[in-house]
Amino acid sequence: MSKLRKSSKQKLSAGCIGAGIVGMIFVSYLILNTHQMSEIRKQAEVEAEQKWKLYEQEQRTAKTGWAVVRDISPGEQITSNDLKGIKVPGSQAPSNLLANKNEVSGTTAKIELKKGSVLTSAMITANEPTPKDLRNRELKVVVLPSSLKSGDEVDIRIQFPTGQDYILLSKKKISRLEGPIVWVTMNEQEILSLSSAIVDAYLHKASIYALTYVDPQFQPKAIPTYPPNAQVLALMNSDPNLVRVAEQKLSKQLRDSLENAICSSNNVISTPVERVLSEEVAAQHAGTAIEDAASGINDTGSEEQDHKEQTKILTQGGSSDPYAK
Repeated sequence: MSKLRKSSKQKLSAGCIGAGIVGMIFVSYLILNTHQMSEIRKQAEVEAEQKWKLYEQEQRTAKTGWAVVRDISPGEQITSNDLKGIKVPGSQAPSNLLANKNEVSGTTAKIELKKGSVLTSAMITANEPTPKDLRNRELKVVVLPSSLKSGDEVDIRIQFPTGQDYILLSKKKISRLEGPIVWVTMNEQEILSLSSAIVDAYLHKASIYALTYVDPQFQPKAIPTYPPNAQVLALMNSDPNLVRVAEQKLSKQLRDSLENAICSSNNVISTPVERVLSEEVAAQHAGTAIEDAASGINDTGSEEQDHKEQTKILTQGGSSDPYAK
């Protein structure tokens, strides 16, 4: 009986010890878990406090903007009913954000605007939409200033041998420049006026040249003064190829003037190598000239006849110079 009691006590003691160990482990786990939860809670509170401070700061620096409530196509006018006021965080607000509704209402969209797009000054224009007849025009017959560069604004003028000088195209921006060739934008009326001026320059030995603006931001656009010649327009209608021929002739004249200037500046041959190269180039030009002369013999008679007919049309109204006083 004593042995049974002793065995029971041992088992009971072992159970108590095991339970104590398990309890200590559980308590340790609870303490550790509570500590971890406390750290997580503190970290979450710090992050929440930081986010709240950032939100308050953004609210203080937030800017008012305007977003469109519908899809708007390029060239379409934006009305006040198309706008919705919004708040844009200061850190996300672009520098050209439009805050005044009056600056937006009545303007025209430059690009396609999707619903909800926040408007900036780069997306709209206060001017009229791009005209339907606006085109890029390549010019090869204009005498350009030596300091001209892409982006400059110029007046393109025409000067006759009589001294009369007219503004042909006013305040045109040079969108592209490659040597003696420039590109500008023109509407249909300007294209017709330029065509008339090219034929005028061809028939009357006039010069088409460009002048740059000193301060284009403050200088107003000049008023074109060139009157298209009705007789030249009639001649253009009778011969659709006349403008192309005149432009080719004027372009060749400009190129010849450039080559003459280059030759006059390099007329001294200082070394035997340069002398040999010069003779080779001269021989090549002579061969080309002979070929051109041979190929042009058959066309000479027809060209002279066309020129006589064109001169006859122009002189039917009296003087051959439409600008002579």
